[in-house]
Amino acid sequence: MYKNYVFDIYGTLVDIRTNEYELATWQKLADTLAFYGVNYSAQELEEAYFASCELQINQGKANFQYPEVDVVEIFRLICANKGKKIGKVLAKHLAQEFRAFSTQHIAVYDGVTETLAKLKKAGKKLYILSNAQACFTAPEIARLGLKKYFNGIVYSSDYGCAKPDPKFFDVLLKKYDLNKKETVYIGNDAISDVDGARNAKIDCLWIKSDLTGKEEPRFPAKYTVADGNFREVTKLLLKD
Repeated sequence: MYKNYVFDIYGTLVDIRTNEYELATWQKLADTLAFYGVNYSAQELEEAYFASCELQINQGKANFQYPEVDVVEIFRLICANKGKKIGKVLAKHLAQEFRAFSTQHIAVYDGVTETLAKLKKAGKKLYILSNAQACFTAPEIARLGLKKYFNGIVYSSDYGCAKPDPKFFDVLLKKYDLNKKETVYIGNDAISDVDGARNAKIDCLWIKSDLTGKEEPRFPAKYTVADGNFREVTKLLLKD
């Protein structure tokens, strides 16, 4: 029986819809930046953002197979490109504004809190390992009432690498001294979660949600919940 349960966030615990490609989102952000003396048109800002992300990803390839960006540093770079130096506090605020402008829907999936509570009651340790930006994911988890269930959380933005890179899984395992044989990963993505866990030599439960893509994993998951019913997690894992 597993002692450690490690979860993905978006598409697994949390249903989310964002639109980073809608011009209205970038116009709102451009209006916000103008208050700080950073002047972009909406289209120019969108192009600058994705160009900065690409630059950071390319730089990260020197160290990781699957590098991750830090959106706080992205906003510092965006402002610097217009001759405005800003600190991390303001950059974090701007990143959170961007998230607020681009989020169309966010909610905890049905059965999630009930399942997490059952696992905690059974004496299990719960963790999060997610390809996510700490600056806005941390407050989202707190706002959704999920933070209290977890013994530890690791965000890709804090380490410069992302799933399915086994180095990212190793960050969590080493940080919290977890035994791989006592650990199971639960996620919705075939590549990042299922293949990632397999590469890290961790058992995986693949829960297919409405945000799961059409890709199939290279390696079969040990457990699969095909209908997205989160309550099946405890039925499958607590009996082992």
